[in-house]
Amino acid sequence: MFSTGEPAYAVNRDGVIKAWNPAAECEFGYRPSEALGHYCWELLAGQDLYGNRYCCSGCPLREAAFDRQVTNSNEMFLRTSSNELRRYRITRLLMSRRNGGDLLAHLCHRESRSTQSHVDNDLAATSSTNGNGHALTLREREIFALLSEGHSTREMA
Repeated sequence: MFSTGEPAYAVNRDGVIKAWNPAAECEFGYRPSEALGHYCWELLAGQDLYGNRYCCSGCPLREAAFDRQVTNSNEMFLRTSSNELRRYRITRLLMSRRNGGDLLAHLCHRESRSTQSHVDNDLAATSSTNGNGHALTLREREIFALLSEGHSTREMA
């Protein structure tokens, strides 16, 4: 995990940070001594593109990964030590260890400005009407975005 230039960290099943690479230190502004042993949601406070909090004690993505279910990469905002929210595409990889104590690695690819503008324009385009002349709700736009990313009904729920 430490050989990647992307910010990366790994958590145990409880969400406690057990690994923190140098790129994560640079990107998020936390030294390993400040990150290791803390809950990921305490430091990074991840949320989806609509402001829904994902990083929490019962994170559905972490639970699914540890239950050996496939989890798709997704876009999220993560908080830095300076309280700035930055947008990333997060890919997760469950690392099974012989002694148990599996770890879930999070590879954080920072979205480029052009990619962000393209996605933001796509989201704006979906905010038209729902066929009844009414603007789409935030949840309707969220569902369309998730569908376009290939998420299943269960994942969207």
